[in-house]
Amino acid sequence: MDNKKVLIAGGSGFIGQKLTSLLIDKGFDVSTLTRKPKHTKDIFWNPKKKEINLSQLSEIDVLVNLVGENIGLGRWTKKRKKELVDSRVDSTTFLCEIAEKMPKLSYFISASAINCYGKESDKIHIESDDFGSNFLSQLIKSWENASDTLASKIPVAKLRIPIVLSENDGALVRIKKITNFGLGAPLGSGKQTMPWIHIADLCRLFAFAIDKKLVGSYNANAGLDSNKDFMKSVALSMKRPFFLPPVPSFLLKLIFGEQACIVLEGIKVSNEKIRA
Repeated sequence: MDNKKVLIAGGSGFIGQKLTSLLIDKGFDVSTLTRKPKHTKDIFWNPKKKEINLSQLSEIDVLVNLVGENIGLGRWTKKRKKELVDSRVDSTTFLCEIAEKMPKLSYFISASAINCYGKESDKIHIESDDFGSNFLSQLIKSWENASDTLASKIPVAKLRIPIVLSENDGALVRIKKITNFGLGAPLGSGKQTMPWIHIADLCRLFAFAIDKKLVGSYNANAGLDSNKDFMKSVALSMKRPFFLPPVPSFLLKLIFGEQACIVLEGIKVSNEKIRA
């Protein structure tokens, strides 16, 4: 692997930290865009105020976009929805404006999300299928469209990411905390399909895409399980009981509001394109 210079926006997050470590191990020279620089490889930016020092970006070959507030945190109030949109669409738009001024930039890859296809049906979705009409699907559509403003200038890829599993962070840690108390149970009907990927596999996909300069959108799921099977597998791996009845959909909607769609509306997706 040649010593390409990679810049990661959102590199201080859960995925960004793991990806940074992997790319460094593979011989990349990795820097991070952050609002609070702490290390020599940290570069200050403030996407809300559109502030950045362009002189520090003149040697960058690859730009990785991982920006965005956590969709799973906070009830989707009008204010929270705006934060989710701004942190993805507006930040990505600014990032692409920056990218056009980076003389050596030859590749752009962005995180996206698997929830773009809308409500679950019997159809197994491929990347060319239409976006759904709900809030989350339309947010992802706008997010990807912002990335595609660079597509006429350099290769652009988007990885549509499902639930990311890790022993130390992310959704699995929260699920295990509940399961550890013997409270693991299916959510809603439990029949909804849950695409997932392990953090190590996701980071390897990013590295593979960078190496091969993949172009376009890719479903980045490793597996598909029903919510019931997934929750049961977690309980079995922890040697904890799994006997409680499903958590009713109405209760999840009452607690989480519109946000409950994340766990109640599954999605069947094909990963054949990324595996080809």
